[in-house]
Amino acid sequence: MVLDFKINLKSIVSFCMVIIFVTFHTALTEKNEPKSDSKSAEDLFRRLYKLERTEQAAAIKALLKLGTEIKQTKMVEAIADRVFSVLNKSRHILDKANFVPGESSFPSEENIRDALSNILENTAFLGDIILRLPDFSQQVIVNNTEWNELFKWSLIFSNKSQLLDSKTITLLNLVNQEMNYTDRKPNYVNPYRKVNNPPPEEVIPEKPKKVKKKKLIPKGPRLSSRQHGEL
Repeated sequence: MVLDFKINLKSIVSFCMVIIFVTFHTALTEKNEPKSDSKSAEDLFRRLYKLERTEQAAAIKALLKLGTEIKQTKMVEAIADRVFSVLNKSRHILDKANFVPGESSFPSEENIRDALSNILENTAFLGDIILRLPDFSQQVIVNNTEWNELFKWSLIFSNKSQLLDSKTITLLNLVNQEMNYTDRKPNYVNPYRKVNNPPPEEVIPEKPKKVKKKKLIPKGPRLSSRQHGEL
């Protein structure tokens, strides 16, 4: 049983690692698109990104089939370790190239383009995991200060890139709320969270019960009913 767990976990890890490190280099160079045409390259990039997201959805399904939370936690930790390594390296490449998301033209250099795709792909992939397995995946990131700050940066970068489809933009907006990077909307609910902590209800103090005052009987001599009748 233990051997079976190791084999299954290893195969899923390998599958997810392929998803993490895949880039658009081969597809972009094999197509008969002119390399100097930045707009054509960008359009192809967007189409391939959507295909990549389909592959990531398959990886998420495989992760959810692991079953127990212990297996899923180990898997999430392994994925996070590799994802943040890729994000960190890609960030340095883009910083060195002075690439500004939403302002710089689409890169023609292979290494810059690959760094860009790695950030956009892995940010969305990790976002899927956080939303689908929120009870422990969120803590894996929050408990690591370096990862937490890098993930904030990658979400901002991805939103500013202007290269994402509307579905992915919505996803990242939900991830920001789930991670509490932005204020949660009043109607925000993650249906995949096992324990949803509602805000505490307003406690209305109970009104003190009124104590009935006993009627005081005046002190002094009183006539009994018998004495009253004899008068």
